[in-house]
Amino acid sequence: MSKIIAYCWAGGLIQFGPSVPDGAIGIARGEEAKVRDVIEATARHAKDNERLLVPGVPEAPSEREGLAALARYIQWLGERNGPGFRAMGA
Repeated sequence: MSKIIAYCWAGGLIQFGPSVPDGAIGIARGEEAKVRDVIEATARHAKDNERLLVPGVPEAPSEREGLAALARYIQWLGERNGPGFRAMGA
């Protein structure tokens, strides 16, 4: 089974890859299908219905509030930890 990491950028955009790029924050890791399923089910979908966003980050009025929204999302993802999926930092 292929492993993958879900990570996000400061603006809340979520992407997937084998590692966390410089400047991004890891949010979850595990089996590719499971990670994608959990993130796609819990993330906010952008207006283009293609990009995934961390709920609360794009509309946060400050960087501090954006980080708080990211922390809440990672905690929420942590409630879904199990075989094939693990929230990072939760």
